[in-house]
Amino acid sequence: MTRELKTQIGAEARQAEEARLSRLCKSIHKHKVGLDFAVEESFGGELDPKAWRKAFESSDPHDTIRTMAVTGSYSAIVNASVEILKAAAGNRLIGLLPHRRPHADQALTAVRDDGGLTKEQMRLLSDCYVLEGRLEHASPDVAPEEVRKAVESLRAGLPNLISSIIAWLELYGVSFPSSPAVP
Repeated sequence: MTRELKTQIGAEARQAEEARLSRLCKSIHKHKVGLDFAVEESFGGELDPKAWRKAFESSDPHDTIRTMAVTGSYSAIVNASVEILKAAAGNRLIGLLPHRRPHADQALTAVRDDGGLTKEQMRLLSDCYVLEGRLEHASPDVAPEEVRKAVESLRAGLPNLISSIIAWLELYGVSFPSSPAVP
């Protein structure tokens, strides 16, 4: 059973929003593959705490590239996931919130309250989003272990997180079948 949209947008506007969400889903898939590849190629398939710390704190350009491949893909996944929820919850599509592009915390809470995310999924995505913002600004207080744990948590939780988001969107008749599943 499809839930009624709380907005009244035209067919073309809805198609444009759905196409944008589809592109974001494809981006998540692409960067999840990239993240797994970076961890495999640069760290032997797992982010060993000692090896990660050494590379993260190193001034060697090779280590910088190794860690940036991981953190860059992490950032892209987190930003795209949050942007899907912001766009969907806003007044241009589902309309849980009165804003076109609500703040991340508003969107996450609204989607959770609407049954689209569990409390744990909301916490995971919220924590990852906050850390991503700190990483983006190269905050010196970001500890290597904090990043490693967040990357591993995201890798473990991402398939269920994306499945929940897609199932929630489908409740409102929003779908994009051409988007690949997250590995």
